[in-house]
Amino acid sequence: MGNQSGTKTVWLLKKEIKSVLRSKWLILGFMISPLFAWLFQGAFLNFVFAQAIEPENVYITVEDEGAWGAYLNNSFWAQYNYEKDNPNVSFLLIEELIPVDRSMGEALWENRTAPVWILIPANFTEVLEATNESMIILYVNSGSFRAQAAGARIDFFARWVIDEVIELRKLEVSRIEPVTPEASYGHQLAIFLVMLTSVLAPGPYVSKSFAGERERHTLEALLVVPLSRLRILGAKLVAGLILTMIYSAFTIVGILVYNFLVVFRAQGAIGGDEAVQFYSINVETLPLIFFCQFLILLCAIGIGVVISMLAKDQASAESINNLILLVPTMVIGILGFTGSILQYGGLFGMIVWLIPFSHAIMFLNGVLSGAATVTSLTVNVLYMLGFTLVFLVLGARAFEREAIIA
Repeated sequence: MGNQSGTKTVWLLKKEIKSVLRSKWLILGFMISPLFAWLFQGAFLNFVFAQAIEPENVYITVEDEGAWGAYLNNSFWAQYNYEKDNPNVSFLLIEELIPVDRSMGEALWENRTAPVWILIPANFTEVLEATNESMIILYVNSGSFRAQAAGARIDFFARWVIDEVIELRKLEVSRIEPVTPEASYGHQLAIFLVMLTSVLAPGPYVSKSFAGERERHTLEALLVVPLSRLRILGAKLVAGLILTMIYSAFTIVGILVYNFLVVFRAQGAIGGDEAVQFYSINVETLPLIFFCQFLILLCAIGIGVVISMLAKDQASAESINNLILLVPTMVIGILGFTGSILQYGGLFGMIVWLIPFSHAIMFLNGVLSGAATVTSLTVNVLYMLGFTLVFLVLGARAFEREAIIA
């Protein structure tokens, strides 16, 4: 009896896999969807990088009363005025160089209204003459690439003036960014795209897995096979996982192409290394991104198949699936952009924590930021796997009860 059941299970698996692989348009969609999402972002960066060569406002404060502070300040002004008189020269690319006192500079920085603020401290000349080394402080808004590019140009120019023009001198530039710098563009993009596309991508498959068969009147023939509803459900899930592997593989290809476009566009520009770091995705994290996306797809397909199993028709399955998956995914996706998903407490925080896709964001955040621990990642993985398994078991029992009543 057990051998016969195993044979029937293998037969059902082959049937479901052949059904999936027979749908060429479905497979093509699973290939094109992640590639298009990442290629579109890579193309969009052409516009973003173009902003890096646009002029930016810069504020400057000179507290030093010595000769070298004045010399460095005059060098900034001389280059700024030269570029104003010669539009074909573009090195510092300062829109307006605005002198401010320290209190005004601090106020502008605290309000995030100063893209770049140069502070030449009071002891600049004294330290430089005593040790041949000194430091200026450069405040740069990490949330703006225009500001980051301007900061990189100013850093390079200041070092050139002191280190090269004035021989045997060494200038240090202390870069100060917001206390809570925003996550890199690549970090945020990976979380958002992997989450959103992975939840929505299985929709065409899961909506027809049971509801489609019910409409085509092939579900009755499937139910007379001497197999438990859980095994039938499992076969549908395994067939869906074939698609997830295709989708995840092309996601990795898309990320690699995206990274290539970032490096190609930023290469050779002043601040290009910072641009690559800010916009690209660390290749070393790709295996974990692949694994996390696999878990998201597994969970989304598990939920979708159960919904399809209980829905009366394919249209209802699609509508319910989108409602149940899209709304919480968008909510936690937006919350993920505002900071840690765990920053919310009370009942709302508990609801967010219970959503399985929240653990995917925690996982990706931990991996991409490097702040994850083995324990935290294990908890995230086990919760998503456990949620999927429990949901499948409950769905199979509900389907069994529905079949008996029918």
